[in-house]
Amino acid sequence: MKLSAYCDCYTDNSYFLFNKKNHITFFNIHSIEKIGYFLAKNPTIGESFVEIISQKYERTFSKLVAECFEGKVFSIEKRLKVKDMDDVLLQIVLTPVFTDPGNPQVACTIIDSNRKSNQMKLLDEYSHLASHDLRAPITNILSLSSLMNFPDMESFDTSKIKELLKDINFQAEKLDDIIKMLNRLINKEHEADDFIAESTRIDSKHIMLIDDDSLTNKLHHMIITKHNKNKRVVQFGSSISALDYLKENKPDLILLDLNMPEIDGWTFLRLLEEQKPEVDVVIISSTIDPAERTRAQSYRSVKDFLTKPLTYEKIKHLVDN
Repeated sequence: MKLSAYCDCYTDNSYFLFNKKNHITFFNIHSIEKIGYFLAKNPTIGESFVEIISQKYERTFSKLVAECFEGKVFSIEKRLKVKDMDDVLLQIVLTPVFTDPGNPQVACTIIDSNRKSNQMKLLDEYSHLASHDLRAPITNILSLSSLMNFPDMESFDTSKIKELLKDINFQAEKLDDIIKMLNRLINKEHEADDFIAESTRIDSKHIMLIDDDSLTNKLHHMIITKHNKNKRVVQFGSSISALDYLKENKPDLILLDLNMPEIDGWTFLRLLEEQKPEVDVVIISSTIDPAERTRAQSYRSVKDFLTKPLTYEKIKHLVDN
């Protein structure tokens, strides 16, 4: 198949072919409306691309094309300012074509990055919604329902309460499973590697809880101290106040939420590692975004990444000697 015929098959983008003399040997423009801001005029076969590219971009473009003839490939994004309109974002891909050794060419593909499909935008929005906003109240329900597994609950006549909690837990787990399933569908090509957790410090007696959700902090505090009387547990609803506390205190373990106002968990980790304290961090988050688990592995202080709700069994594993 001729390259020009191949390009004709994909009409969502605009294409150009240039020969070694910089002359246009083929072009297919999908929408002159958008790429017109990148061009000085409409192209014609045999014309030099130097004459059609807007003057402000001509020098850089010429340099990149020359390097393409040496075998390099480029993919760049260019945001064009347009008066009285939203910015135009173009992705320009330059690729050498050596199908004919005696006639090397460079293929230029111009992609309108603003033309992301509405479906992909909705999926992106849903992915964030599912990972953060929807799961936050669900994890609270799961945390509350997990209280029925406490040993002390057996000494009370709580059968009706237990039935209610079981029903709440059943419904919450159904919602949680649906969200996880949809998230896997969205991220099926970007599944995170298993988090290689290191052992947290043995005998973590001084523990910090950092989460802007006061209910989450109270639940985690209650679970930790219920059967670990020797633990010193301090709660913080703000990363700023937690950083102030760390200036004069040295905890053994920090349980950290990621999505917080003012300073989020990622910024907190960066500031924490700048101070180089000897403290282990376990991320406790409602997110199920695999990219965030992968990102967490880049922080030296992070030893594990747990998904909410933090149950009694998980807490016991973390803080028991």
